Amino acid sequence: MTETIKGSVVLITGATGAIAQALIAELKARGAAKIYAAARDLSGLAASDHLIPIKMDVTNDGEVAKAADMAGDVTLLINNAGINYNTSFMTAPDIAIAREEIEINYLAPLRVTKAFAPVLIKNKGAVLNLLTILSRVSLPFMGSYCASKAAGLSLTQGLRGELTPKGVRIVAAMPGAIDTHMTAMLTIPKMTTAEAAREIFDGFEAGEEEIYVGEMARGLAQGLAHDPKGVERQLASPG
Repeated sequence: MTETIKGSVVLITGATGAIAQALIAELKARGAAKIYAAARDLSGLAASDHLIPIKMDVTNDGEVAKAADMAGDVTLLINNAGINYNTSFMTAPDIAIAREEIEINYLAPLRVTKAFAPVLIKNKGAVLNLLTILSRVSLPFMGSYCASKAAGLSLTQGLRGELTPKGVRIVAAMPGAIDTHMTAMLTIPKMTTAEAAREIFDGFEAGEEEIYVGEMARGLAQGLAHDPKGVERQLASPG
C-alpha cells in the first residue's frame, strides 16, 4: 500500500480550490512523481513536467470513467472536491442545497473511488478522503454540510473494509477550520491552507487512518471520546 508521497502518482479532485493548491504544493515538495490535477474548469491550471490537468466533473460518470482510463498509473487518489452552503436544515428554502452537498461530498467520492479502484488495486495504492471534524459532530448552522460529510466518513469506513483486503489503503483527513472562502464568515481561529496540507501529509506518511488536522480538530476528537453529548451541546450553542 502507498505510505509515502515521494515517488507517488497522485490524482486530486477539485484541484483549483485553495486547499487543493496547498496540497499540490506540498505533494511537489515531498517528491511526488506526477500529479493529475482534476477539475471542471482547467483555465486556472498550468501543465508542467509534474502536473497534468485533467478535465473531470466529479458528478459526471463519463468524465470520471475517462479520467480513470487516462490515469492508469495512479497510486494515490485524493478526493478533495467539496461544497458547503453554510445553511441550516430549517432555514434552507428547500432540499436542493442538501441534495447538492450529498452529491458532491458523498456520492462524488464514491463515484471516483469506484472508477479508480481497479487501478488502485493493481498499483497497491491509497485513497485519501478530505473530510472535516464536522463529519463526527454537527454544527447546526451548516447542518446539511455536516450530514453530507458524515456520509463521507461512513463511506470511508466502508471502503476501508472492502479495499484494504485488496491492498488499498483508505485514509480520512478531518481538519478543523481552514482559512478558505468556505469559512470566510467564521471569526474563530483558522489554520492556513499550507499548515493544513503539511499536517495532512505528515499524518498520511505516519500511517494514520484518521488524521485530525489542527488543534481544533484534535480537541473536538478528544471531547467526543470523553463526552460526546457535551460536545454536541457545545456546538449547538456556540455563543
